[in-house]
Amino acid sequence: RNMSKSFGRNRVLDHINLDLKRGTVMGLMGENGAGKSTMMKCLFGTYQKDEGKITLDGREVSFSGPKDALENGIAMVHQELNQALKRNVMDNIWLGRYPKVGGLMVNERKIYQDTLDVFKELEIDVDPKRVMSTMPVSQRQMVEIAKAVSFNSKIIVFDEPTSSLTEEEVEHLFRIINMLRDRGCGIIYISHKMAEIKRISDEITIMR
Repeated sequence: RNMSKSFGRNRVLDHINLDLKRGTVMGLMGENGAGKSTMMKCLFGTYQKDEGKITLDGREVSFSGPKDALENGIAMVHQELNQALKRNVMDNIWLGRYPKVGGLMVNERKIYQDTLDVFKELEIDVDPKRVMSTMPVSQRQMVEIAKAVSFNSKIIVFDEPTSSLTEEEVEHLFRIINMLRDRGCGIIYISHKMAEIKRISDEITIMR
């Protein structure tokens, strides 16, 4: 409600209102510079909003950063992937929240199995021990999606998710999104591709 954000004299968001219903896909459109990504970064805690409030499950929230947002059930798959490329796949998914043995040692076996479980659920065929830098961008993006799902997120934001995907990979992504929607997850899907938006969205919001 009434979200505003300025960078210096440049007012990017001017009292924006947006509603996202549980178990729906909201298509978010608008030309470059309309403020789509800025609004999502305010939701995700990457930026701090200047005005307005965010309500999740009837409770007002304000996240100090992405980690805080993730722990409260909001995940974002960014257009620019920000991953630890020299680490392996499972490290990238569980970094900062490793399960431990006796509170001290990292439980490598559990991390590996948990990664396999998430991949099986999403039909992702990637070796959990593969180093990120050796993978194509499309597979790295699937890892990012698996990470979002592993937090049991209530809301997942997809920012231009198909820009580096083949037609077959887009179909796979849409299957994942439909599965998440059926589970009651709220999805915000940002794209410039009109055909995709019309196909995947339950509602469409256009920012000018």
